[in-house]
Amino acid sequence: MTLSRQAPSRAAAKENGDADDTILELRDLKTYFFLERGVVKAVDGVNVSVGRRKTLGVVGESGCGKSVTFRSVMRLIQSPPGKIVEGEILLHRKDGETVDIVKLDPGSRQLRDIRGAEIAMIFQEPMTSLNPLHPVGKQISESVLLHQNLTRRAALERAEEMLNRVHIADPDRRISEYPHQLSGGMRQRVMIALALSCNPSILIADEPTTALDVTVQAQILDLMRELQDDFDSAIVLITHNLGVVSQMADHVAVMYLGRVVEYAPVSEIYHNPKHPYTIGLLNSVPVLGRKEENRLVPITGMVPSPMEEIRGCAFAERCPEAMEICWEQPPEFNEHEPGHYAACWLHD
Repeated sequence: MTLSRQAPSRAAAKENGDADDTILELRDLKTYFFLERGVVKAVDGVNVSVGRRKTLGVVGESGCGKSVTFRSVMRLIQSPPGKIVEGEILLHRKDGETVDIVKLDPGSRQLRDIRGAEIAMIFQEPMTSLNPLHPVGKQISESVLLHQNLTRRAALERAEEMLNRVHIADPDRRISEYPHQLSGGMRQRVMIALALSCNPSILIADEPTTALDVTVQAQILDLMRELQDDFDSAIVLITHNLGVVSQMADHVAVMYLGRVVEYAPVSEIYHNPKHPYTIGLLNSVPVLGRKEENRLVPITGMVPSPMEEIRGCAFAERCPEAMEICWEQPPEFNEHEPGHYAACWLHD
């Protein structure tokens, strides 16, 4: 696989000595929504890999395709109108087997076994993700019963154990309570307990701290780090909060209009960003003690419509560094420094 407009391949990973630690690969993934008024290219050629026991931060503005990309991994795209039209989603299991999730039938037992048991997801809003008609303990135990050979009593004990693991007080009482009886932070902890109840290899966390106050946010992030060590899981952290990414991630993928425009270790993203969009995101972050003359610099303009056919770089219209070639030809996604990839003509 070439590196043109590609994220790091397994060949590149092998050169860095960590090929065997790649657990998930997305290769040229394209997910489109076919509407009456046109085709929405929500994910338009994403290439990215996730390392075993590592955390990948996925950042970008709302509507850039972050959530749709990893809902595609879970095969949770409603069809119609959504459809994975091209690409591969490769799950590398510990036993050496590789499964292309795209090729699995959406209703197959094999895909159901992967969901929850090998790849689990924490959704943005736990109040709408948890079933309001069932106690939280039952919801966790049903997931355990689906994926593990346990009795109903043992599954309930497992649910209570998981509530205790996520630091919910009185878990023996809480398993009988309904979602509306819990606070926002507790519901988020229940979602984490539900996701980790079957010891998945990959945890996808979609805006796990949205709508929580800063104190609860810090507790949730500490909890995710703790459980990652305990369960030996990889984490995909989808967020627009660059502060959260700086605390949690090992690598960062920056997305814009359905594509990854920069990929690098987290320290490189913050201290040596290559893409003007990444620089714009960093300049938009409020910093305590920032001098008045160094106020926030917003990214001008609007994100183009994902229905629009763009001839050159999708960011050219908003880019302060745009050159003539940016309007004529899309940049290739190349490695400009070891492990640091960007799609930008400034570095070519």
